[in-house]
Amino acid sequence: MRVPIVVLSLGIATLASGCARQGKDQTSVITRRLDGEPKTLNPLLATSVPDMDVTALLFANLLEYDEKLNLLPGLAESVEADAAHRVYTVKLRPGARWEDGSAITAKDVAYTLRALMDPKTPAFNRRGFFEGFEKAEVVDDLTCKVFFSSSFAARRDAFNLPLLPAALYEGKDVATHPRNREPLANGPYRLTRWVPGQRIELVRNTQYFGDKPPAERIVLRLVPETAPAFQALLSEEIDEMRLNTPEQKRQVVDDASALAVKPYVYDELGYTYVGWDNRHPLFSDPAVRRALTALVDRESIGKELFVGLARPSNGPIPPGLWSFDPTIKPWPYDPAAAEAALDAAGWVRGEDGKRRKNGKPFSFTLSFGAGSDIQRQVAEVLQQSFGEAGIDVSLESLEWATFSTKVDAGELPATLLAISLDANPDLSLNWHSNQVPPNGFNSNFYSNPKADALMDRLKTEFDRPTAKALYAQLARIIHEDEPVTFMHTVSVKWAVNKRISNVKTSPIGIAVFWPGVAGWKPVRARAAVN
Repeated sequence: MRVPIVVLSLGIATLASGCARQGKDQTSVITRRLDGEPKTLNPLLATSVPDMDVTALLFANLLEYDEKLNLLPGLAESVEADAAHRVYTVKLRPGARWEDGSAITAKDVAYTLRALMDPKTPAFNRRGFFEGFEKAEVVDDLTCKVFFSSSFAARRDAFNLPLLPAALYEGKDVATHPRNREPLANGPYRLTRWVPGQRIELVRNTQYFGDKPPAERIVLRLVPETAPAFQALLSEEIDEMRLNTPEQKRQVVDDASALAVKPYVYDELGYTYVGWDNRHPLFSDPAVRRALTALVDRESIGKELFVGLARPSNGPIPPGLWSFDPTIKPWPYDPAAAEAALDAAGWVRGEDGKRRKNGKPFSFTLSFGAGSDIQRQVAEVLQQSFGEAGIDVSLESLEWATFSTKVDAGELPATLLAISLDANPDLSLNWHSNQVPPNGFNSNFYSNPKADALMDRLKTEFDRPTAKALYAQLARIIHEDEPVTFMHTVSVKWAVNKRISNVKTSPIGIAVFWPGVAGWKPVRARAAVN
């Protein structure tokens, strides 16, 4: 999924409003911040960060990711494929229950999959993982068989899937069901109160099959603006938040001993990049694209604009993935070598210092989404760097919906973007030649038959060591072609109150893996409360 280069605040909440409670009661409460109101608490329909922050505490998945993105048993004891990898047998955990005490059964699995694949269900975040789904058959109360028309190497990851209770949803419209705001939980917490525009309150779910979470209550308070949220963090009215501005990131580090919060840093599962339309006469030559990359001082950008929380990327596979190859080194910042390469490609400077080839100037428009200071600042640095090499660049800031529509249609020659990946991504969606618009997301129109062949093979390569070697080959081909300027792998800095222990992070954040926030341990009361 492509996203604007903007640090989005992942929600976490806070305490219930009203009288402050001190002492023993406070040690059993975690207060998280939400930066936006959830649209739904139906886990199949959840698409926004606030949606997912809350549903991650209310619902367990058939298989769970740990902090290293390994799949673990969840509601399912096991999910096993047949020899052809087209039939998956889901064995449920005995004793798993909904919060009302009713048993979770294979009927819930079969119903959830039917609802997920129903075109009327707006389950945009999850349906693609089950491409080729044919049917789900209930074998017995705890066993369901899921049939697919084809095999796919990353299929098992699709079962990182929450369930809906068939008894409540079957025969009704999933999209408009009233239970989407009053969910029947099966995870570590259940909903006790939702005050629109203010807060969501959760309490331990006594029917949860797993270990009892340390915090008795989690309160998620809506604090949309970053500055007030940061003040609430410093005054201990909330227990955590993602740090969005350079000033916040610096203050939490510089004043660490004086503050009640501790910083946590992790790499996001994605990267930023400058997209080049590989069909365009300016960008069709890999040597020219590599030269453009060599003109950008990514180290300095990472230190100055990202406060040291961004490192040059080496390609389309970020460090958080098992398929990452650390032996591939990012192209170095080398303006002299870049200018020599441009000369060799026929793009030479004229008397005015501007580069031309066959009389045509090397000039283009770099487009990006409006709304992010960092994005604008990066674009301005690129404009200056290319300008010093004799390349004219105009900047175009577009409203995000317009920008993303044009990107998806392949209408923009040069774009500044970021990409967010899944735990086991299918790289062909962004890099295979059969995925160019309007068929897919290869909006840079990259095409290399060797890369295509490797991506095709990886879809059905189930041996992890073999797949890792193939990914390394693919990454090297893309690295040499440099179809885009791979800019940065960006790290996230989160601040959590020091009274909270057992905080873990993962490449997919702090909340949407197991146990996530449900494993946090409050060890003392706050110094101050709301």
